[in-house]
Amino acid sequence: MALFTTKGANPATRTRLARLQREGRLRRLREGVYTDDFVSPLDVVVRREILSILAILVPDAVVSHRSALESGFTATGDLFLTGTYRRRLALPGVTLRIEKGTGPLADDIRLNTPFGPGYRASEPRAFLENLSQSRGSPASRRTLGQAAIEARLERILSIGGADALNTIRDRARRIAGDLGLVHEAARLDAIIGTLLGTMAAALEHPMSRARAHGAPYDPARVDLFQGLAARLAAAPPVIPAARTGDDPRLAAFVESYFSNYIEGTEFEIEEAREVVLENRTIEYREDDSHDIRGTFDAILGSRTLAFPTSAAAFKSQLAAWNRQVIFARASKSPGEWKQKANRFGDTYFVVPELVHGTLDKGYEVIASTSDPAIRAALAMFVVAEVHPFSDGNGRTARLMMNLALSAAGLTRLIIPTVYRDDYFSALHALSHSQADEPPFPRIEPYLVMLNRTAVFSRWLDCSSEARMLSALEASQALKQPTQGKLTLPRPPERYNPA
Repeated sequence: MALFTTKGANPATRTRLARLQREGRLRRLREGVYTDDFVSPLDVVVRREILSILAILVPDAVVSHRSALESGFTATGDLFLTGTYRRRLALPGVTLRIEKGTGPLADDIRLNTPFGPGYRASEPRAFLENLSQSRGSPASRRTLGQAAIEARLERILSIGGADALNTIRDRARRIAGDLGLVHEAARLDAIIGTLLGTMAAALEHPMSRARAHGAPYDPARVDLFQGLAARLAAAPPVIPAARTGDDPRLAAFVESYFSNYIEGTEFEIEEAREVVLENRTIEYREDDSHDIRGTFDAILGSRTLAFPTSAAAFKSQLAAWNRQVIFARASKSPGEWKQKANRFGDTYFVVPELVHGTLDKGYEVIASTSDPAIRAALAMFVVAEVHPFSDGNGRTARLMMNLALSAAGLTRLIIPTVYRDDYFSALHALSHSQADEPPFPRIEPYLVMLNRTAVFSRWLDCSSEARMLSALEASQALKQPTQGKLTLPRPPERYNPA
């Protein structure tokens, strides 16, 4: 598939192209511009070939203003440019809206096409342009406005640090006079200075205001938390009332055993029993022994706690538990907020400087619901998604989930070894949900996982060691995911999750 043009062509080529169009062998996109694509709709062809079309129709123009930052068309099909004179050009499905102004600068991005170069405004230029005034609705106007620029600068700061913002500021200052945007350069300077803590300008975006007040956060994660809360409100997890008659130490032991096993601290059940219930240390596995014992102590203590009533108390409890869970691993900085970014597979967690702000916002979402089952589901995911510590994050997250449940008299959830892959898959599906792919987020695997583990956890009999071991064997809970399947016997009684 190719484009053809009469622009700059010799008379023979012009005649040939006109004849091919008359014969139905070419389709006209606009006067002097043709395609031999008879399969795709014309608007699809235009969007696909837009760079070449711009090089043909407006070779002196620069993709500018919001189009330079959004790298695409508005919802109404507009593409904004700056050229030698003001005009509009209509194409199938697309309108080129050209404003008179400064042409390509040395800083701008050159885009090569078979029909010559095109240009897109550099990032500093686009920031200045989008801080200028424009009319119309937010969806159709030429500029994005200050709040959108603040959000983009915040993202740059999170990734590239202060040097990245200072580079943008310096480049903007150099080109402001050529563009006639000196006032906008002063505004940009003030915004950047405020984000860096050296000035005190009035900011508009909630995220940038949060940074200015010392609590920057990850907006994509907060959107995810809010989306999860909304969807859980429509389909809450079904968590039954807690069992009666269980031995608290045995119940805490089983929870500790599986919470550690799922993170790679693998013991045979008898070895773990010796560590926790007989206070023995397995030779050559001293740190692992301390992990399972520390988790046990944290679980046992959490069974009588109330759920935190503030973001500060929430974070303090997380730090205390993390310190207790991995107290023997000094190299992992137990109970201290992470200083380096961390990841699991292709999931990159919240960067260190955004941890506190994101946890604060996450707690607001958690506290917005009065349903303890929803609160528990939110709490675990918020902590797991932020991953605020160097190690022990999964165990700490599950502790907070189970605190929300036990504080309300509901069954604490245990993720058995055989169900480990389902657990991680559910978290992965939720974490990687795309906001532009409704329904957002993808909660179904997460909800199924919570409900299945709730049935298993409620059924598990921890009234004695013999009953506990028999139940674990019958359910295949101790098997690896590749060796068995979680068996969920019919609950001994019907229950309501109230």
